[in-house]
Amino acid sequence: MNTRRLATTGVALVAAFGLGLGLTGCGNQNGGDAPVGNGNAGASSAPASSAPANALAELTAAALKLNEQSVRVNIKSSVMNGGGLMDPRSKSADMTLDLGAQGGKVRMVTIGDDMWLKAKSISDKWLHMDATKLGANGQMNLMPDGDPGGAKKMIGGVVEVKKTGEGAFSGTLDYTKANPNDKDIKALGEKAKAIPFTAKTDAEGRLVELAVDTSVLLASLGQMTTTYSDFGASVSPEKPAAGETEEAPESLKKAFGG
Repeated sequence: MNTRRLATTGVALVAAFGLGLGLTGCGNQNGGDAPVGNGNAGASSAPASSAPANALAELTAAALKLNEQSVRVNIKSSVMNGGGLMDPRSKSADMTLDLGAQGGKVRMVTIGDDMWLKAKSISDKWLHMDATKLGANGQMNLMPDGDPGGAKKMIGGVVEVKKTGEGAFSGTLDYTKANPNDKDIKALGEKAKAIPFTAKTDAEGRLVELAVDTSVLLASLGQMTTTYSDFGASVSPEKPAAGETEEAPESLKKAFGG
């Protein structure tokens, strides 16, 4: 399988988390396993925006809570479904994506600065990568230092937002602001600067749903909805056995931003 096409799945995954990155498509993957895992949970300020201060402040606070404790992430879209558990504080995660007819399952396990990916169309073994070498904007560096839950990145892409009801918001994301150095996003041109979204928060002011209308990028993509639940759940992914692991090829690392 073309490693560049697999890298676009990394973009899709981060977009699904609501971390302000763009969805440029999905390659063909097969294999992977179901998530394991069952950690817990800092925050800081978000970038400025032209959005109304009250709505932006409330959405910012809700998003920043994703940096504070563990959470279950569930993703639904026309091109991929799945999810798993992640703990930004310990930088641990166990996620599985099902690409359906487009290629089956891809599983990703993160423990600290180490990330393993399993896609049988590439290798029967787990492919290891050092997340720190993927760079802050690397497509598979899902929990970078200083913004492990990706909340600041998401808020950095908000160009407008309004409150539409109790715990309900709608607005527009500019992926080029959230990720100015991402070549895939730049290639999308003006379309990447006006991505409609809606968001929901719970009674405790936490972000619990983010729906992004990715059909503006490509009609067949439709809406991608990410939900957040089971806050504080235990996250304890298992490190793949040494005999089942090999270092990811340089071409894959480079495609992911390494």
